[in-house]
Amino acid sequence: MMVVITLSNCPPKLRGDLTKWLIEIDTGVFVGNLNARVRDAVWNRICENIKNGRASMAFATNCEQKLDFRIHNTEWEPVDFDGIKLVRRNIPSADDRKYKETSKAMTNHINRLSQIKKKSSDNYERYVVVDIETTGLNDEDQIIEIGALLVVNGELNDKFSVLIQCDNPIPDEISSLTGITSNDLDKNGFSQKNALKQFLEFCRDDILVGHNIDFDMRFLQIACKNNGFPIIKNRIVDTMTLARKKIRYASRYSLSAIATHFGIEHEVKHRAIDDCILTYRIFEKLNEI
Repeated sequence: MMVVITLSNCPPKLRGDLTKWLIEIDTGVFVGNLNARVRDAVWNRICENIKNGRASMAFATNCEQKLDFRIHNTEWEPVDFDGIKLVRRNIPSADDRKYKETSKAMTNHINRLSQIKKKSSDNYERYVVVDIETTGLNDEDQIIEIGALLVVNGELNDKFSVLIQCDNPIPDEISSLTGITSNDLDKNGFSQKNALKQFLEFCRDDILVGHNIDFDMRFLQIACKNNGFPIIKNRIVDTMTLARKKIRYASRYSLSAIATHFGIEHEVKHRAIDDCILTYRIFEKLNEI
């Protein structure tokens, strides 16, 4: 799928590295066709090596508008507006140097907008943590497990976990990674439509929280479309994006790496409900910063 990446103030070594996968059509502007797995690996490589530089990525995807974005180290941020992905500029605060000399009325206006934004964005009294396991990383792969936790006032309130039957046998590497076998799905799995119906009823219109949640939402939206359900329009929060904003100098931003950063004891099991619990603990820690 088509990918466009723009970099600024980045190390020359990183630009040279990217030419292994993409064509540099102008200084810091790279274009190419990558599958989802390579695209995510390239983006992680950029974020880990760009230091104080800035990066943005636009890529084709199977959402309603056929387009999605990723941003790193900039004052712009991707947002979900009723299921449509947009990129907007953060509202500056009155503490920003360039606004210190503005009029009192402008400063008060900025403060009010910032307070409204903070109240709307940081209201996490009730949210649902989501994670899925799949047969692979490409759009034609299928969901084999959905896990979700309902969190109310910082406490676990309810949980949801379901195995999902799929058309083809689970690849050996996925069974080895997750411990889920085709036999498990045959015995205990629900049909995809039934599982999605239960999941959507569990989530209702609550905020959805996940680690690299774009991956999970991509598969969930495809499954909803294939089974006649409307697209999921819940507000989403990505703990990976949040960690990159709040933990500036981490070497990696995987779920395990962030848990280690916070001193959270964990065991990597690659099961949906276990990853949900770890994501929940990380999200609560991030909200304390």
